[in-house]
Amino acid sequence: MPAPCPMTPWSFTCRPPKKSRQRPRGGTPSSGGYTPDLPGAGKCRRPRRSHKEKEMDRGQLGGLSRLPSLDAEQRLGFALSLRTMITAGGVSAKSRAAGSAALKEEGIQSDDVEAICRVMDRIPDTQIRNRMLRSLQEMTWDSAFSAVDGDRERLERELHADSDDSLLELAPDLEMPDYIQFDFHLQPGGYVGDALAGEVYHHGTNAFYMGFNAGDMVHNGLVACGQAPLSGGVERALDMATGIGQCATALKQRYPDAEVWGLDPSEPLLRYAHKRARGMGLPVRFKQARGEATGFDDDHFDVINSYILFHEIPFSATEKVVHEIYRILRPGGVFNIYDFPVGDPMSPESRYMFEMDHRDNGEPWSIDLMENDFDGVLTSAGFEITPGPRQFLVVKTWHCHKPL
Repeated sequence: MPAPCPMTPWSFTCRPPKKSRQRPRGGTPSSGGYTPDLPGAGKCRRPRRSHKEKEMDRGQLGGLSRLPSLDAEQRLGFALSLRTMITAGGVSAKSRAAGSAALKEEGIQSDDVEAICRVMDRIPDTQIRNRMLRSLQEMTWDSAFSAVDGDRERLERELHADSDDSLLELAPDLEMPDYIQFDFHLQPGGYVGDALAGEVYHHGTNAFYMGFNAGDMVHNGLVACGQAPLSGGVERALDMATGIGQCATALKQRYPDAEVWGLDPSEPLLRYAHKRARGMGLPVRFKQARGEATGFDDDHFDVINSYILFHEIPFSATEKVVHEIYRILRPGGVFNIYDFPVGDPMSPESRYMFEMDHRDNGEPWSIDLMENDFDGVLTSAGFEITPGPRQFLVVKTWHCHKPL
């Protein structure tokens, strides 16, 4: 039985789909900003620049840089409070109760997604919930972009302050995969479309976590739950798809003597991750590369971590990434995964929530993962899987060991 994990006592029902003025490859300019040439992408409008904030460094809130003004913080604070009301309050509860009754009356099972959506979509309480969550997400990004855009010159200057630092390895000629060029979570430009994407992502996801992650408590808790290698120590650790580096810094705090890396294809996110780690006094190394081709040697790492990676890439890429991770993990090492609850029994109401997250919250690849055999990919690569505890309701844990 896995040991209990020291997690933050928070609860929600759905996880959040991750500009320098240059556009990523494959996109076209639009009146509102970058729009990728991909189906279903670029649907979220570029925020208005109606709140120009005076350039100012107002210090830190945990690991999060405070916004340039109190007004900006209050706008995002409202979004945070509204999300709490919707997800932890009565709005979602009423939707689930009404949906459960309607689905039971029609005898619909959780594997009939089309029928589930047909019933749930016509329930007034569910329509209200869906509209509120969509409007909330758009308002959150609008507020975050408006705030940081007014302080853009200073923030971009800080991101480039240590570009020659040996702890940050960028690849300007990296071919960006098409699957990353989406407005994930409805964030305009996604992870690669703006030089301040990392700053915006951090503030936006803090609202998503309802304020419980300003000090990286969620990521620290997940890494604390990760298993160590079955044999030997930890000299090198890697956080795959590190984003803004929250799990990478947590790994460095857990294994202070280890060489810790964070890998991601997004330059804006890595620059922000590097800035954060430097500000925390943690010498974490960051590398820009694709998960399918990391560039690391065989059997290089003792521990590899991934949080919410696999539901944000197509399943065809998932197979390649898993095999690459197996290659660079040493025999006896462990790969700790935290992601959507693939393969677990799920009520029709919960299945609907994931479907809505896919179709109305910028999660283009999540259902691709949910409807395929993820465990089969892990075992076919050679991993031996030990199930871990469920984290904050919707995140499943896999501890994958590479045999000696």
